Amino acid sequence: MIIFPTGIKITDTEHKSLLHIVSNPEEWLLDAITEKAGVRRDALIKEWQPKLFADPSVTELPADAHALCTLIMARDDYKTRLQHDADQDPPVTLHNHNIAKFEGTSRVGKTIKRLDRVPSDATVTLFPSGMDLSDIDCNCILAYIQDLSDWVIGALMGQINRGKKQMIGEWQPIILADPDVSTMPATEEGLINMIVARDDYKMGHNE
Repeated sequence: MIIFPTGIKITDTEHKSLLHIVSNPEEWLLDAITEKAGVRRDALIKEWQPKLFADPSVTELPADAHALCTLIMARDDYKTRLQHDADQDPPVTLHNHNIAKFEGTSRVGKTIKRLDRVPSDATVTLFPSGMDLSDIDCNCILAYIQDLSDWVIGALMGQINRGKKQMIGEWQPIILADPDVSTMPATEEGLINMIVARDDYKMGHNE
C-alpha cells in the first residue's frame, strides 16, 4: 500500500526541528509505523484468539503471526475500526484532525534538498515517491484506528514539535548568555534558523 504518493511537504524549519532529534526523519517515521503495526498485530491476535478457539469451524491456525492476522481479517465477523465505528448508532464520524491541522498550515515555497542557509519559505519533501508500506502492516493498524494517513501525520508533527521544544529549550539560554549576541529573533522560525546557523550547533546529536 502506498500512502502520500506525492510525498509529505514540510517547512525547512520543521525539517531542522526533526533533524535536531533524529538524523534520518524518513527512517524514523518508517520505524515508528512498523512498531505501531507490531503492537496492533499483537493486540489483534490477543483479542481474536479466544473467538477462534471457541469457533468449532476453525480446526487449525497458522503458526505465523502475519498469516494468523490475515485469517482473522478474512472472517465475515471481522471489522476494521472504521467499519465498526460506521455501524454504531449513531455512526462515529471519521476524524482527520491531524491532517486538517497539517493542511491548515501554509507550506508554499521552493522545495530544497540541502539544509544550509535557505529562504524562510523553503520546503522539504519527505518520501517524494510516497511511502510504500506492506498491506498487512497497514491492515493491522487499521484494525484499531480510523485513518492511517491521519495517524502518520500526527506522529510526524508530534516529533517535529518535540524537536522544536527541545532545541529552543537547550539553546535559548546559551544565546542569552552569549556576549557576542545583542539581539535574537522574535519568532520561533527565526530563532531556530539562528540556532542552526551557529558554529557550535550540531544536528542529530540527541538520538
